[in-house]
Amino acid sequence: MIRNSYWIIALMAFGFFLLSVAGCSGNESHDAGIIEDGTVDAGNDGGDPAADQGGDVSDEGPGDDGGLDADASADADGDADPGDPGGDPAGDPGGDAGGDEVVTHECPAGEKLCVDHVTRRFCADTPQGRRWQEETCGSGAGCLRGDCVPGECSDACNLGDSADGKTCELYDVGSGSWVGTDPAGSMHDRSRAYNMWLRRDGLYFGGVSNAVYSDPPAYTNVIAHGGMGDSTIWTGTYLAAEALRLMASGSADARQNVIDLVNTLHLFFNVSGDPGVLQRWAAPAGQHSGTELDCDDPYHYCGVQYDGNSYDVLGDISRDQYQGVMLGYALAYQALGEHDENIRALIRDDIVELIEELMQERSIPLQITWNGTDWPIQQIDVRHMVICTRELTADGAIHIQLDINEFSNSLVKGFQEFMPNWGDMISQVTGFGIFTWIPRADSAVMLSSFFRLAMLVTEDVPGYEAKHAAFSNYYYSNPAETGGNVGDWIGIADGWFYNDDCGNKYYANNIVMEPMFNWARLEDDPVIRQRVLDEVLAARMWPEHQHTKNCFFNYIYAAIDLQTYAGAAQIANEQLPGFPPPPRVKVSVDLRNDARYLPHESGCSDQTTRDKAVNVSERAVSDFIWQRQPWKLFDGGTPALTFPGADYLVAYWMGRYYGHLQDDTPGKCLAWH
Repeated sequence: MIRNSYWIIALMAFGFFLLSVAGCSGNESHDAGIIEDGTVDAGNDGGDPAADQGGDVSDEGPGDDGGLDADASADADGDADPGDPGGDPAGDPGGDAGGDEVVTHECPAGEKLCVDHVTRRFCADTPQGRRWQEETCGSGAGCLRGDCVPGECSDACNLGDSADGKTCELYDVGSGSWVGTDPAGSMHDRSRAYNMWLRRDGLYFGGVSNAVYSDPPAYTNVIAHGGMGDSTIWTGTYLAAEALRLMASGSADARQNVIDLVNTLHLFFNVSGDPGVLQRWAAPAGQHSGTELDCDDPYHYCGVQYDGNSYDVLGDISRDQYQGVMLGYALAYQALGEHDENIRALIRDDIVELIEELMQERSIPLQITWNGTDWPIQQIDVRHMVICTRELTADGAIHIQLDINEFSNSLVKGFQEFMPNWGDMISQVTGFGIFTWIPRADSAVMLSSFFRLAMLVTEDVPGYEAKHAAFSNYYYSNPAETGGNVGDWIGIADGWFYNDDCGNKYYANNIVMEPMFNWARLEDDPVIRQRVLDEVLAARMWPEHQHTKNCFFNYIYAAIDLQTYAGAAQIANEQLPGFPPPPRVKVSVDLRNDARYLPHESGCSDQTTRDKAVNVSERAVSDFIWQRQPWKLFDGGTPALTFPGADYLVAYWMGRYYGHLQDDTPGKCLAWH
């Protein structure tokens, strides 16, 4: 009896632990570094642990060849996609040049870019081969997705920026006049305003943050930057928004923003020196202030040398941070044309390195600490993880610490995993051989999406043929006894469920929806794709989300399967206009006596019932509202604290790109004045 009770307790403990713990020592937690009064928390993330003007822009619509997904057939304005701008630089020269003249190509066939709001650059055929040419659009016309279009144009700079005696302002290309913006009345102008606030006050050393001010309601003096523990996921999500904007409009400043954000995330992906291991945030050593990065914290690393520079690094990574980066990387890779192959190569390098690490079978020592007692170190064989060498024990072991009396003390150190079945590892521990099946549905979604992205960035890339074949073979055919393949992973993903806990773990929905977007839209095997749509999305996820008025999720559903989820997009179209303009202040909210939200959910303080949700226009303000429970009726507010607005930007530009929202400022664009 005692023995049986022990196994029952152990199984329950591991089950609860695996629903709670993050990985690589980090907690999948949010509102990191900011406590309710708006001050900076010098500790860990807090929260609950859980299961310039310039340059050229490419025009890649959502077509099959290099576009956003295999099913989309129209770009943001509903017109037919103009086709793949990439082409083969070494392809057909387009005719006989005659004589002995050598034909050479200096640009990819069909590629076209917006240089600014009224100038385009395009690859033209000449007798000597393809050459870049520039064209200034005629009177009343501007550059949109690389073409000169009468009465249209795209932004050439970021609202409010100043350079060389000029300021970025709104220009009406039709009338040739400078006009004001209207963030309250125009959703497009609201996105421009959010971009301005985010870049001016919320982008700290390249990473997205929550700005804290000394002077509300003026909001002119930033005294601290919070939420740095979640900077990576929101920087990646902001990259996704800018990539969608680039594909929807071709804007020159969107392209430059994408390039800058990729460079930042490439730093976060590589600064640790451990292959495949992200960091939460990094800044030049000693140059930052007012953040939770603390050099005395054992999981914050100061003076890290990388690429000839010294950085202070916020470590303690967790699975959730990868999801924003991979979402942004996927969309950025597709938004940038061959003209920006050097930036796409950075994305490719990071993704390939991560996947090769996850594919690797490694033998590594494991230290388990059970209720404060260290068990003997054991050697185990594992896959689907990356190793954080700074967090290994003195014996070089990865570490699982489990306290069944106080689960908040449970953690893992030294590795970050994306294992669909933790039983593959735990069953090797002496005394735990019966625990062969500990499924993690969200990890199955994440891992599948990572492989699909790796196949995307290596497809038809010279020199990557062998890697692409290896990724594809593993994804479709890897044996079950060594981690499985996509068929096995779908069988785990279809067990996904939402652990409500009065909304405290709602963020778990976001960290599975971001990779689901990549997985479902990039999957080109029709049988596998249909299984994902039917067994995971329709059967498990949509029933949890259909009443939540989550605009970001709804646009994802519609992007994946418009025929089934057209109604979801319509709900998002109705709700997103209610998202207030910036600054995104954490204002107080009290809807407890509002008849529309009665009765309240039994057992949950100040929440409406689960069959309805608070309107977006009235919701409690948070860092990324699509990852926060939509039933909350009361929040005391923190007037000094503002949030960056990446939640509005990614939802708005996803709606724009997929044609659910139309430009409400046609013919107006940002330009240097």
